[in-house]
Amino acid sequence: MTETTGYRVAEMTWQELEDALTETTTLLLPVGSTEQHGHHLPLGVDVYMPEAIGERVAATTPALLAPPLWYGVSPHHTFKPGTFTVSTETFQRYVFDICKSATEWGIEHILLLNGHYLAQDPELEIVVRRLRNELGIEAFHVSLVELFADVAAEIRTGDVSFHASEFETSIMLELFPDFVDMDRAKDVAPPDESLPLTDYDALGENKVGWALSADDMEELTSTGNIGDPTVATQQKGARLVEAAVSDIRLLVDALEESK
Repeated sequence: MTETTGYRVAEMTWQELEDALTETTTLLLPVGSTEQHGHHLPLGVDVYMPEAIGERVAATTPALLAPPLWYGVSPHHTFKPGTFTVSTETFQRYVFDICKSATEWGIEHILLLNGHYLAQDPELEIVVRRLRNELGIEAFHVSLVELFADVAAEIRTGDVSFHASEFETSIMLELFPDFVDMDRAKDVAPPDESLPLTDYDALGENKVGWALSADDMEELTSTGNIGDPTVATQQKGARLVEAAVSDIRLLVDALEESK
């Protein structure tokens, strides 16, 4: 996008947006959740991450950045105050309708940048299928953990990073260091053993679908996080963010070139 038109939809007039659509028909939609993230991270982590990553993509690649979605499917985190959650059905309808409205003013490609990865992956996969089948647009579910998984496996030093631990904390140290209080970070180990084909780790042996309830989470952690955030660093976060930004840029550029 040019410097004069910008790329943040919420900051544009409709005339500026109309002009911008002559340059790109790709929309980045950050989708997250407002939920507890332990003692050391703010409630908005799952939105701050995809929005900031989307910002870095849109600043250098032809794409528009939509206002983020702050509320997601988080019933397993309601054991701590500050967590909001909506039903699977409400979430799917809401995201679908937002995307549908964007297609009515010219958007042809939509990337759902999912900061609440793993937990609401199933819902967003269904939304993408509906957008493609019912509206005929190119829609993609972009789960951040999948984009940085290879780098995360290479640089990790903690045994477990499941929620608000090494990966999320490192990314926040890179993107929003003022929101991180490392003095309050606590290492919370999950049970020594998990069921076969499951694992309490974002990069673990999760071969079957499963989910935690709020009661499960309350039994697992008193602080809210699972894993070790004390090993997080800004340097790790920079590599994780760059991996995600680089991959999203590749997809956006390919979509724009195919028009």
